[in-house]
Amino acid sequence: MSDAAGSGKIFSATPETTEDKALREWWAAQALGSLDNLETAARQIITLCTTLLGSLLAVLALAEDPLPAYLAARAVRLAGGAGVLLLLGGLAAALVVVWPRRYAAAPDLPAQQRQAFTAMRQFKARALTASLALFGLGLAALALVLLLALRLAA
Repeated sequence: MSDAAGSGKIFSATPETTEDKALREWWAAQALGSLDNLETAARQIITLCTTLLGSLLAVLALAEDPLPAYLAARAVRLAGGAGVLLLLGGLAAALVVVWPRRYAAAPDLPAQQRQAFTAMRQFKARALTASLALFGLGLAALALVLLLALRLAA
């Protein structure tokens, strides 16, 4: 046997300090709470994307007749269209994070449960990362639309 337990070696150990125990328990709580944190962040992104979509559509003045003069500029229309698509993409990716999915794990197999938990965390983290990237790009497109509209309106 090549492991230390089977080699006959004796290892000395020190008792776990109160600080070490608290730190170990804190890390365990963080790992278990990570899914809730990811979903909370996704819900915040959903709110922000929805709000910014409303703002972007207001700037693009889709209900106004006749359309504002700055909408004649191709750059405003392109940036506005890109912003709408990016924010919708960010919204969709955030919804993927909070959308319920079925994960299979036997209740009496901790290794299988750990594997399912890791898969859930990785999937939600990737979807949230995509949502944040799309949201950030959509926000940049909104800023560009606002700057172009202000410049062209002056």
